[in-house]
Amino acid sequence: MGAAHFLLSGISSPAKVSACFDGWTLQQETTDVNSDVITDCISVLTRPIRRTKPLANSDLSGIICASVTPVSPQFSIDAGRLAMHCTRLLSQGCSFVSTFGTTGEGASFSTNEKIAALRALADAGADMRSQIPSVMTPSSDEAGRMIAEIAALGCRGALVLPPFYYASASEEGIVAFFERALERAGHPDLDILLYNIPQFSRITFTPSLVRKLIARFGDRIVGIKDSTGKLESGVELAEGFPQLSIFTGDDRVLPSLLARGGAGMIGGMPNVFSKDLRALYEAPGAEGSAPLKANAATRIEAVDGNGALLALKAVLAAFYKDKEWARAMPPLMALAPERASVVFDAIEGTGFAVRTAA
Repeated sequence: MGAAHFLLSGISSPAKVSACFDGWTLQQETTDVNSDVITDCISVLTRPIRRTKPLANSDLSGIICASVTPVSPQFSIDAGRLAMHCTRLLSQGCSFVSTFGTTGEGASFSTNEKIAALRALADAGADMRSQIPSVMTPSSDEAGRMIAEIAALGCRGALVLPPFYYASASEEGIVAFFERALERAGHPDLDILLYNIPQFSRITFTPSLVRKLIARFGDRIVGIKDSTGKLESGVELAEGFPQLSIFTGDDRVLPSLLARGGAGMIGGMPNVFSKDLRALYEAPGAEGSAPLKANAATRIEAVDGNGALLALKAVLAAFYKDKEWARAMPPLMALAPERASVVFDAIEGTGFAVRTAA
């Protein structure tokens, strides 16, 4: 690793963790941060990259966390906290981390802000091969800039939302958007995953559209994240495109989709429950998986019913003992304490301690 260093700071003052790869030395000082957080962050720095069960010739499978984005008091991306969080996620069984998607408030940050944050992660020593950043913009020029940077930083791939706003866009128009974006990016050698979330984008990656994209871009299209929350949608894609890695965004769909050829999940719940979801991915049909499935259903219902990403941020603020995690980018606002308590109670009812002892 040479002189590469990884710095985790801003967890909970005066907590500071500094891991130096030169001689694998370690310095640690903490008073009130959850000790499991520190242990997990350190462990990922000293192990080889973990890959999950391959689909055909691809390593794109398993549990991929759609990371939340910590926001500073100045409403900028807090790259230090984000680096710490990504490291912890990878240490707890996530195959990859996807930043700046829906859960990551990707539409609320400019391309410049997201590029600067990705560069800061790389400068901090993060393994960018474990990153699959999202591209969320209706501008092909901005999409191209983002794709070019993702490729330049050596990320595993890009998760690309279709151009939103114009719901009347034709399939040929969507293909043209991708064509222009990749041209703007310089046609990098980068894998593309399609992000299917029509409830936000107003565009659906139908089988017909996916076939057109594959016909134009070939094996550059490697996967799809299906965030419709519908098993039948994921199964249609998995059975229609066995060469692609098909992911669900919903924990409740995961076991059934895996049984029908799916690759795993890309979703927000691994921000908190990555260990349990990894266990469910590894043995979705095992006798002992019933409690994991029940807990996953209870947790996602509590989160989605109380602000979704805002609920996840509230949980992380409590778990990390760091109120900064609760902040959201306008127009979103941090979850009100009374709603956060409802979420905490529901999650703690599944056996997960959110409000750990000080």
